[in-house]
Amino acid sequence: MKPTRRPPLAVVAWFTSFAALVGSAALAATPPPTPAPTAPPAATSAPATPAPATPAPAPTRAASGPVRVVLVDAQGDEDDLDAFISHLQSEASDRQKVSIVDARLAGARLGVLAADPDGSAARAFRAEWPGEYLLSVDLAPCQVKAHSFTMRDTTPDGYPYQRTIVDVSVSCTASLRAVEEVTGRQRLTEDVTGTATLRRSEDEETGPEREGILEAAKKAARRLEKKLGR
Repeated sequence: MKPTRRPPLAVVAWFTSFAALVGSAALAATPPPTPAPTAPPAATSAPATPAPATPAPAPTRAASGPVRVVLVDAQGDEDDLDAFISHLQSEASDRQKVSIVDARLAGARLGVLAADPDGSAARAFRAEWPGEYLLSVDLAPCQVKAHSFTMRDTTPDGYPYQRTIVDVSVSCTASLRAVEEVTGRQRLTEDVTGTATLRRSEDEETGPEREGILEAAKKAARRLEKKLGR
């Protein structure tokens, strides 16, 4: 049996180098793998800028109501006072600037409350009759002036006679005093006078006193509104 003849080493080396060269060329000719497409990063939106806060409108100050005035005491003829105070309250209510509360039944006196506003009597009165001002009224008797004259007239049956006519004028004065309820400080001291006239027959008993009292009350409401109202 003949021994196997091996190729010379130079030939082996040449084939090895040639194979390596061919493999390198093939590898170089093969295009690199295309990387898989990656999704673009999600767009990050800029943080929303909060809209500037609209400043709240300044609170509108509620329209103030009428000033509360507490009538503490009143002097004068009872019937005349009732007519005066009733009309005073009505006039003030119509004007809507002053509200007058009648507290005469409490039996207090303005002078006492104003002299010691921190005393027990004043504090008890404020708790029962709260207000901004205390009021006192002094209604003097009406001053009456009358002038009479005669004139010729006839009866329904046609008989002539002398008729006496009386012209009556009155002036009725009320004194007002008002103080601050909490401090006792005086805010108003004033006289108001109402006048009225009436022509009547001598035998008629009606007079203009009531009209004079109501006119004085009307003027008093105006003064309270001007001096104490908002």
